[in-house]
Amino acid sequence: MQTSQLANSLATAEQISSSGSQLDGIPADLENSIQFAGARLIQAAGILLRLPQEIIAQAIVIFTRFWIGSEGGSLAEYGAEVGLRIISFELRLS
Repeated sequence: MQTSQLANSLATAEQISSSGSQLDGIPADLENSIQFAGARLIQAAGILLRLPQEIIAQAIVIFTRFWIGSEGGSLAEYGAEVGLRIISFELRLS
């Protein structure tokens, strides 16, 4: 196992290098684009709702954690909508 550049990383290098989507045949660049767009959408929604930056950051971390690792969500199985629904629910709770 590779060591992480971060001393307190939330995901191992192995989790980052292979995701459920990649194992299901989704191209890595498409997956990355969808994750990036989702994070930007969360940030934009948080700004429009005038949420504190900590809440927005927590929502982005939760969104990212959902998709990370081979045990994480796959775009082939869930589609991008599920991750966004999780975050919208999280934002409503905050």
